[in-house]
Amino acid sequence: MKKAGKWIAGLSATAVLVAGAAVAAITFWPAAEKPAEAVPTVAPPRALTPFEEAKALLEAQAAGLEQGDEKTWLSAVDPEQPKLVARYRTLFRNLQGLGVGHVEYHASPEPESTKAEPVVFAQLGYCFTDGPCPAWRVTFDEGPPKLNQTVTFTLRSGRYVITGLDEPDDHVLPWESRQLSFATGKRVVVAAASSQKKHLKKVLKAAEKAAVVTDRYAKMIGGVPAGRYRIYLADDEAWKTWYGGGKAKWVVGYARPLNAIGHDVVLHTRKVLDDDVDVIVQHELAHVVTLGGVGTWDTADDQWLLEGIAEYIGMLPKKAPDTYNRYRLQATAARKGLPKSIAVPTLDADADDLTVDTLYAMGHYAAACMATKYGEAKLMDFTDQVLRQGRKPDEASRSAFGKPFAAVDKTCMSWIRQRV
Repeated sequence: MKKAGKWIAGLSATAVLVAGAAVAAITFWPAAEKPAEAVPTVAPPRALTPFEEAKALLEAQAAGLEQGDEKTWLSAVDPEQPKLVARYRTLFRNLQGLGVGHVEYHASPEPESTKAEPVVFAQLGYCFTDGPCPAWRVTFDEGPPKLNQTVTFTLRSGRYVITGLDEPDDHVLPWESRQLSFATGKRVVVAAASSQKKHLKKVLKAAEKAAVVTDRYAKMIGGVPAGRYRIYLADDEAWKTWYGGGKAKWVVGYARPLNAIGHDVVLHTRKVLDDDVDVIVQHELAHVVTLGGVGTWDTADDQWLLEGIAEYIGMLPKKAPDTYNRYRLQATAARKGLPKSIAVPTLDADADDLTVDTLYAMGHYAAACMATKYGEAKLMDFTDQVLRQGRKPDEASRSAFGKPFAAVDKTCMSWIRQRV
């Protein structure tokens, strides 16, 4: 029996004899039909707009970079422009050398964009293989770190290719400007401009040794960095351009936050190698662990602690009275007297050498005093609250030490005077 109908014979399911017929017959009445169902109309596929094609190319590039596929990354670039191809190849190989693990492109059309030559504003977001990556945020200092680009596309033989790339001159990332050389250890990757390649092994050796110390303090303040520390060796030219340059004359290295995923350490190689490279490297890695995860938090008012805790960790295993900071404070005491507080005012960019030495040395001795009087665990708790959580020193002091900061300040100034 058909599911769609019934056997019908008058009022019963019995065969009816048709008068005058020679044989009996069964009469079938048409079965009731289902109501007609509307069939959706499938619109023909719409051709992508020039901007959509450009965006798709960028997304394919991001996938190629993430997967280590240089061919896919370069296939979007106009092959008739060897300098542009070389530039993209440099971006790819540098990021691979650093251990890039996650890549995403986000784009929007620029006003000058046309059908024949679409121009897009693109943000290349990136994270590294050995650490978590935050969710995307449009703002530059949130989400994953980003490289801003203006990319021009042109139709060539029926497909769009990249024919122009502009990046901001005031925020040059070390890996975007020139081909780097790398030395990779267990905990550190060191990248150098070609002129500094000969120093890679020396700095890596110092950094691997320093990482053993800084990892220990990282556990006390917020966890060991998920991935390798990254250190860049800048020659004189790169020092003026990487991350905008413009550092105070007394700065020989710095730790640059990459939003919340960690820091890049940049060293002015010539000046670092003329000094104590082991101490400087350990000092900068101490910044990475004491500031890790705070993104671009403003710590300008707490420079005495920011630099003091880095000096304390950076000078280990030596104690403060056994370092050159003792002689710095003696010079300060002789020439203008010791400061009245361990919270030395923040330095100006044009600060003289004595003023700079005083802040660093006082900060070192202040950290040493707090560790001696209250224990390292409480010192690191205080540091965490001030530098990473943004609390005022008095609030952090009451929480970490159980005393107002004025009392800690008085105790440590007395402690310092006795030792200087």
